[in-house]
Amino acid sequence: MTMSSPETISEERSRPIRFIKIMLFSASIIPAIVAGSLAYADCYINWIFWLLAAVGLFFGQAGADYLYYFFTHYHTDSCDAHSKIFAGWKPLFIGSLFKNEHSIYVGFSCLFVALLIGVYFFFQLGTPILWLVLAGGLISIFFTPLMLHGLKEPTVFITFGPLCMLGVDFVITQKFRLAPVMVSLPVGFLVTIVAYLKGARYKIVEEGDSEIILNLKPKIVLILSILSYISLVAAVAFKFCSPWALLGLLTFPFSLILYRRLLVQKKIADYLWATVYSLVVFIVTCLFISLGLIISARGQEIMYEAMVGYLV
Repeated sequence: MTMSSPETISEERSRPIRFIKIMLFSASIIPAIVAGSLAYADCYINWIFWLLAAVGLFFGQAGADYLYYFFTHYHTDSCDAHSKIFAGWKPLFIGSLFKNEHSIYVGFSCLFVALLIGVYFFFQLGTPILWLVLAGGLISIFFTPLMLHGLKEPTVFITFGPLCMLGVDFVITQKFRLAPVMVSLPVGFLVTIVAYLKGARYKIVEEGDSEIILNLKPKIVLILSILSYISLVAAVAFKFCSPWALLGLLTFPFSLILYRRLLVQKKIADYLWATVYSLVVFIVTCLFISLGLIISARGQEIMYEAMVGYLV
């Protein structure tokens, strides 16, 4: 297999790409935080299992990223829009501790760590957890062909929405519940926006050597944003979570700002900063949801303590 050399990224593009590289790990961390907050709000607490599940998700995502880097010819695959705009992007420690061609070994090593955590949960929780571990492992390994066949957005939605949150909730509650699936919908829609933005193509216009972003429709971002907030309201309306979770609605104006930014972006650097902004909206919205869930749980504890104190 012939490996082509990555393009040199200009400083104008490299700064937002550095932000994106680090912030993308929120795709696994944030669902774990929201799922843990939901379980806590419903009076299920197991901090060790929660931490192990979060670490497992983190290593699963990292492994998929290293494998994706390797299987897209070091992020220079002409069939993949993402690797074209982000050509030259290397996962953490590639180029410093590890060579490009070693990324496949690093990727499978990360997946092995995630597998060990899955095996631990198997001995603690039994057979049901195997289905979640198997699904996550297959997605990590086959993420690249799924992306190259146009299934990136659905895969990201399912993986970092329902699958992650259902898995974390299960290891804490030891039950398969509908609540984490419903609360995962706003999480999934928001992280899908990030995935959609990262899939844009571009071309150079000869006149003035200007750049034009292709196959990027701001209306899709707007629709996904609206769906995320509607699904949050629905989760509260159907009593799958506390009304305090509606704190996540506070970021709706910022989603509208993101939409307006996409309408006026003219250069690749503008587009990359818009992707950073989408990550910020995703992270902050989900943290607000988590905060609301934690507040609701703490409120229940205070009421319980007050009642016990009054009776005593």
